[in-house]
Amino acid sequence: MKSKRYFNTTGFCMPDTHYMIDPLRNQKIIFDLIEKKQYFTIHAPRQTGKTTLLHELAHRLNKEGKYVSVVFSVESAGYRSITEETANSKIIDSLYRNSEKFLSKECCPISPELYKKKLTLENYLSDWCASQKQQIVLLLDEIDSLYDDVLVSILRQLRNGFQIRPKRFPSTVALVGLRDVREYKTKVRPSEVSLGSGSPFNIKAESILLGTWTKEEIAELYSQHTKDTGQIFSKKVVDRIYELTGGQPWLVNAVANEIVEKILKSDYTKKITRAHAEEAKENLIARRDTHLDSLLDKLKEPRVKNIVSAIINGDSLVYDNFND
Repeated sequence: MKSKRYFNTTGFCMPDTHYMIDPLRNQKIIFDLIEKKQYFTIHAPRQTGKTTLLHELAHRLNKEGKYVSVVFSVESAGYRSITEETANSKIIDSLYRNSEKFLSKECCPISPELYKKKLTLENYLSDWCASQKQQIVLLLDEIDSLYDDVLVSILRQLRNGFQIRPKRFPSTVALVGLRDVREYKTKVRPSEVSLGSGSPFNIKAESILLGTWTKEEIAELYSQHTKDTGQIFSKKVVDRIYELTGGQPWLVNAVANEIVEKILKSDYTKKITRAHAEEAKENLIARRDTHLDSLLDKLKEPRVKNIVSAIINGDSLVYDNFND
């Protein structure tokens, strides 16, 4: 019997299509922050489940009916030559188009083409919130794709609106990306210590780092494949995959996918062994998939390079800035 689901190695997970574990299982803090009308950030490397978590969170909040929630990306405005005016327009368009995926027509914001005021994110969000009975939870993805004055402008607009929440501005905004908010300075003024006397997003209550999976969580994920197909990932195999991947979600899925689909050709009658895990590891390294290349690219960053070089050479680590 061919499984209807598979191990996902591209994009966010969908319950009907992919094996997945509840991305909100250990995230009580997120619901507490939303209940308290707080703004916060979520950060983690690529392919660790950020977008999957956001989509699950928005759908759950909308289903419960207390909030109106939308996930949208600002990546369309993520290039250096863009003007603030064009960036606002692109970001608002992304918000509007994505709202249709999550909300009923009555809960969606007005089309940007029909909007009569100056088209800024601050104005647009304020008027949208004023038109809704429920509080709005805005989940803003790829925030650190923005550069320079555009990034500062968007953060400051969100900070301005913070003062008039929840009736005239989203009660909660989550900024999501690869970096923590204190590292956004590298996208604005790399040579300076800060963004100025006050951070443009000093209203955040928490900064949440998504962690890797435990051995038990990997076993839970793999047990879904066993339930669908009868093919077992033994404890020894799970232990070895945990050693190889450190619980990094993309790697956990990629190794399993390599074993099941590439090495064993989706023949679920064949036994999965530790040797298959080793072969999958070597295949992934040799193939240098995009996500592995992106990790290698991080070695070129001065801060990372300095630390790795010191570890390899046995030198002492010297920090220009202790926090960094």
